[in-house]
Amino acid sequence: MKNLIQDLVNREPPDPASFGSDGPAFLARLQGYERNSRPLLEVVRCALDTLLEHPPPAAQGQDATARPWWSPVPAVYVAALMRHAALPDLAEPGGGLPPHAAQSASVARELLRDACCPFAVREHAVALIRNVRKVDSLVRSGALAETFMEFACALDLRALYHLGLAEARAAEDADAEGRAEAFRKHLEQLGVFEGPPPPPLSPRQVEELGYEKPPEQHRARNALRYFRLVARMAEPEWYRERLKQEKDRPTGRLHLLVGPAGSGKSTWAYENLGDSVIVSSDRMRRELTGDPADQSQNYLVFQRCVDRIREELHRGREVTFDATNYSEKLRTMPLQAGRWSGAEICTYLMDVSLRESLQRNETRQRRVPEHVIRRHYRRLELPALYEADRHFVVGPDGSATQYWPSAPD
Repeated sequence: MKNLIQDLVNREPPDPASFGSDGPAFLARLQGYERNSRPLLEVVRCALDTLLEHPPPAAQGQDATARPWWSPVPAVYVAALMRHAALPDLAEPGGGLPPHAAQSASVARELLRDACCPFAVREHAVALIRNVRKVDSLVRSGALAETFMEFACALDLRALYHLGLAEARAAEDADAEGRAEAFRKHLEQLGVFEGPPPPPLSPRQVEELGYEKPPEQHRARNALRYFRLVARMAEPEWYRERLKQEKDRPTGRLHLLVGPAGSGKSTWAYENLGDSVIVSSDRMRRELTGDPADQSQNYLVFQRCVDRIREELHRGREVTFDATNYSEKLRTMPLQAGRWSGAEICTYLMDVSLRESLQRNETRQRRVPEHVIRRHYRRLELPALYEADRHFVVGPDGSATQYWPSAPD
């Protein structure tokens, strides 16, 4: 398995024997399933061959501090290989292909981690697996332009298009191929096929408003991207007034921990962010219900947490929000508080395996049900670019590495 993944990471065609019954166990398990009356294992191999012959191009003309953390290749190769990783656990052979994107993404993440796949390749491949069906669904639904633009801040849409097109061709599905082309054309019209949308003000306009240092320029432009795409503020003059107001406020900082239960968030926060004000969802549950495990008042719990976060940020303080925050939906409220307070936002993804989280959970005084931890891993989403100004990954040893933005060239 390691050798197969390493071949793809190095952009080399894998050994054809890897796709036979004697190959890696997860590939061999795909035998017995069909897509459009073709063996699924053959479809996977054809899709991968198509991508290896016609890979998405590399990004062009982006400065290092604005360039997204991902790259289309080799993550798209790995995604094509692992696309159906969970299928044998969810369906009987010959029984059709049930929806399995989230589960396959979760299984792929653990298999790729065990194969020592680099973090950026692994997580981008996981995002591609989770979202490849959107090549179809976004076109069918007639989604708003902002939806496509938000999407372009979470993964490389060229890679997603190439993956969807390769799968459609491998399955000989002309309708799906047509929708993939419609997806590409729409992205090109919106200007997000080559990368994320630019902020609504140019770097020069931001500098003219008093943001002279590169870090504050980056934070201001990324906040504007949030206000454009998520808050849906549309007037150009509003953005200028917003930045003028932020210059006169104390600048707080919000640290958002991201990770399933059992991944070590609380311990790491107290050891590394202990000088900040730590707002804990578990502690708030205890205050409101008497039991940190009581989920009956979750809306009130998070509202109180966000109120406290907002109050501290307006005072210009550093605040750490200790909660799972494993999906963008769960991060919505603290992110809103951080952006409207004019704070710098940092995320910290706890990059710990499911196996280790389950083991840590066994040693906790208050254990989380195993199915809850597994659900968190299945739904885990890396933050989109506009969700924070600096993104860190925290390894099992507790070391934190900034993965976006990258250092200047």
